Amino acid sequence: MMRAVTGTDATGDSLVAPNDASPTCGIAEAIAALPTGGGRVRLDAGVYRLRDTIHLPASVSLVGSGPATVLDIAPLRAVPLAQDAPEGSNEVQLVEASSFRAGDAVGLTDTTNRGWWGTHTTVTRVDGTTVWVDRPVNRGLTAGDEAVAVNLFPAIQADDVSDIEIADLSVRGPGGADGPWWDFTYSAIHVVRCERTRIRDCSVTGWPSDGISIQRGYDAQVTGCRAHGCRGHGYHPGTGLGHSIWSHNIGKGNGGDGLYFCMGVHHSVCSDNVFTENGQNGIGGVANGGDHHDIISNNVCSYNGLCGIDANRGEEQLITGNLLLGNSRSDPGRWPGVRLHDMRHTLVQGNRCADDQDTPTQTFGIVESGESDVNLVSGNLCAGMSVGVEIAGPGSQAEGNLV
Repeated sequence: MMRAVTGTDATGDSLVAPNDASPTCGIAEAIAALPTGGGRVRLDAGVYRLRDTIHLPASVSLVGSGPATVLDIAPLRAVPLAQDAPEGSNEVQLVEASSFRAGDAVGLTDTTNRGWWGTHTTVTRVDGTTVWVDRPVNRGLTAGDEAVAVNLFPAIQADDVSDIEIADLSVRGPGGADGPWWDFTYSAIHVVRCERTRIRDCSVTGWPSDGISIQRGYDAQVTGCRAHGCRGHGYHPGTGLGHSIWSHNIGKGNGGDGLYFCMGVHHSVCSDNVFTENGQNGIGGVANGGDHHDIISNNVCSYNGLCGIDANRGEEQLITGNLLLGNSRSDPGRWPGVRLHDMRHTLVQGNRCADDQDTPTQTFGIVESGESDVNLVSGNLCAGMSVGVEIAGPGSQAEGNLV
């Protein structure tokens, strides 16, 4: 067991080193010891094996010592429920509970109650196969609907607070997490309804869900981060998030999109990122679900499974200056560099669509389809594509493109 080293430095920052006696390795205790007005907790280099989520209150910075500061979790154990768990219950019956102990964060979910309807809670007591938890079941769970208790939780979470910072650390998922794609509420870093969030120079690798998720709130910046090999999306702005910036990040080899715009994202910028070798799109979900007035510019989207950029069922987007290279690798010849499906009032300008592979997979450049209309596609370079630019809407215009 590593002994905790907790104190303050010359600047007054709280200092923490790994401490196995605490479900958060002493990090939650250091945060609780900060003054009422907040402050900074600095983590020494080392591996912090978490059994529970680190919750950030307002005006708190959690800062590591670079890539050598690693937060990780134990290998996943998804244990089926032995019987239904009714809404409001504080206990669940499992087929076996030997792997759980008091202080463990658990997720309770079934095939119907996932996302916002799942339950995130902490074990208070275990007796045989009965597990008591500190938060009641959010929605009733049905054993016949694959209800499970899983030792998965966000490594860092913040809810309904302002002025938080997460910087200079790594979050590492368990090896061999080849089960289901756990929903976004289990993201490694999960921020909900917060104002003035800063996440910088963090790495998330191998997480069983999304890497970095910011839902609702406004005034958020995610910069200089890396999300590699997550089961879900690398980055996930969503659920009405406004006035956010996602820049100078890398998303590589994630199971979903490199960056996924969920519903209601508005007045936000996604720029100067690299999204490569992801299972779905480089950038996906653009405009879908009421996103509006966002800027997607100067990104590299390369060798992804589906589109370079997928924009569908929405309006009022600016897609400019991106490099869309060698995408559609999961189904060669099907997915374009930029897809506009049921889109309106969108500017697609100055993008480069190409494929430098020996056997090209991205053979379409910029394709408008469905009920798309009143879009402007101009000044794009799609030379080398079998179809450079394809327009469907009678009010859309394609001008000045090289194909």
